[in-house]
Amino acid sequence: MQEFKRSYRENPYPEKLRLFFPDDEKILQLLYQSGVGNYTASSFIRTVDLVFRQLHGFGPPAWPSLKRLLSKEHPWTEAYCSIVIAEGVEAWSPFDFFRVDLDGLAPLLRYSLKELEAQSTTGFRVLGRWLRRLEEDAHARPLLEALRAQDLRNEEEQAMRLRPLEDLLEQQLVAVASGVLEACEGVPEATTAILTARDRRKRTVLHLAATQGNTQMARLFLTTVKDEQDRQFFAGAPDGGGYTAEDLARLGGFEDTAEAIRSLGGPTASEAPADATKLFPAGDVQASTTADTGGWSASQTGIPEEWLPEGDVCEIDAISFGQFDWDVFEKHYYAARRPLLIRGGVRMSASDKAKFTKAGLISIAGARKVKAYSTPYENDFREVKAKETTLEAYVDFLDTREQNPQEDLSYIFERLPSSEGPLGMARESPKLFRDRVNLRSAQFTLGGALMGSPLHHHVDAVNSLLFGRKLWFLKPPAQQEFRKTTVYEDLLASGGPQGLRVLQKSGDLLYVPQDWAHGALCLNQCIGLAHEFDVKSQSLPVAVETVNAGLGVALAGVLLFSIGIISWIVERV
Repeated sequence: MQEFKRSYRENPYPEKLRLFFPDDEKILQLLYQSGVGNYTASSFIRTVDLVFRQLHGFGPPAWPSLKRLLSKEHPWTEAYCSIVIAEGVEAWSPFDFFRVDLDGLAPLLRYSLKELEAQSTTGFRVLGRWLRRLEEDAHARPLLEALRAQDLRNEEEQAMRLRPLEDLLEQQLVAVASGVLEACEGVPEATTAILTARDRRKRTVLHLAATQGNTQMARLFLTTVKDEQDRQFFAGAPDGGGYTAEDLARLGGFEDTAEAIRSLGGPTASEAPADATKLFPAGDVQASTTADTGGWSASQTGIPEEWLPEGDVCEIDAISFGQFDWDVFEKHYYAARRPLLIRGGVRMSASDKAKFTKAGLISIAGARKVKAYSTPYENDFREVKAKETTLEAYVDFLDTREQNPQEDLSYIFERLPSSEGPLGMARESPKLFRDRVNLRSAQFTLGGALMGSPLHHHVDAVNSLLFGRKLWFLKPPAQQEFRKTTVYEDLLASGGPQGLRVLQKSGDLLYVPQDWAHGALCLNQCIGLAHEFDVKSQSLPVAVETVNAGLGVALAGVLLFSIGIISWIVERV
């Protein structure tokens, strides 16, 4: 524990940059000293497990230490595989250890290396230490070069594209997974437990690799299964919604990963619906027709003609609010990460909606102080002065800018605290979601033509448009980016919205899945709400047990499944 504390103190930026450099030799020495004559006892193996978890939590610089910890030369390695890993997902979940998590590198999601150095010299030094270590790894070196090249483009274009960083982390995680599988070669039950583990959605580690576009990890898991028929079965295993790993890779736009799965596992018999909207109750999907503007201007002055959609464009799935069914949504949209437009889905009472009319908003919150930026949260990534004013004064400003809307793009995108007073009613999640989700954050948005949000991404969110018209454009996780310019500048440069376009009208609800890049442009004065959320545990499928050697699956050096036994297992999980 003292060694771990020392490593933690070395990092001056620990809360935001999870990069630690433990002393391998010291840790191994302490383990040998504490376990003399008792290296296979359960109590000592639990200590090894604690060390494994701490090293994994220390981030990428500590991951190579995991391979050293479980080297076959140590007297505890085989016992660790049989006592801990072979026990299955409740004791040792591969979903915890083989997932790329960027939260521990949060500054790199928003800042280029040069910007990070300006933000924190000491934090930059910690990052530099890790990058220099990677230069010694021949396999990581090309990925590191790609990361640095992308970083220069990110700085120049003021856009964070993180795929090279994710590729680098995936390569490092594959080394961890490969090391674990190699360490447990003599304990076939442990390998079985890893490859047949299922999460509460009945997904395997191959599904996990697919959702993250981790082609190397998918290849590792598939090549571990030596028998061709068994490998085909593994590749084609459906989750609780009927989605194979290949299905999930394609939904995320990860075509290389999908092709790798198909190449190694063969064609899969997918049970996933081609059109998931048909699973909702039948109903007419009609565009919103409300003529009530709430007193907000409907003028589209300044919007280039070529940007305006033809008709009620919607290039994602759409249903009407009367069709909505939570179970279908949770299984085929939330879990499968499909965006969805729900026409008329805001479902707000007349009295509540009246609070967001022009007169109503001024009446209840006109004196509230607000800050407006040309890009939401612009002050997070550069020094810039906000337009600070009252809500009533901002509404007046919106009316005065209509003839030259491009001259001032100051847009309100306010995160509402739990203690919010005047706009407290805006923190409530939409009725269709309210009893099913835990709120992570709530934002209030207000702006005029040409204002909005450039491409960005975050956790799952549902967006309510109360009045106005807003044009969205979305890209799947494989095309993820976070732009730090204004949406107006971006669309001028690109010739208009790029990606899947969606016209949102007053009363429409738009669900944007985690990791989907999305931007929005107000076509006139528009007022809305955004709620980021997690689904409540009772709204998720019941947890399932790990499939492991205890169920009778045999391994002999390599994974050798019995098709009949696997079929029996899958039916019961």
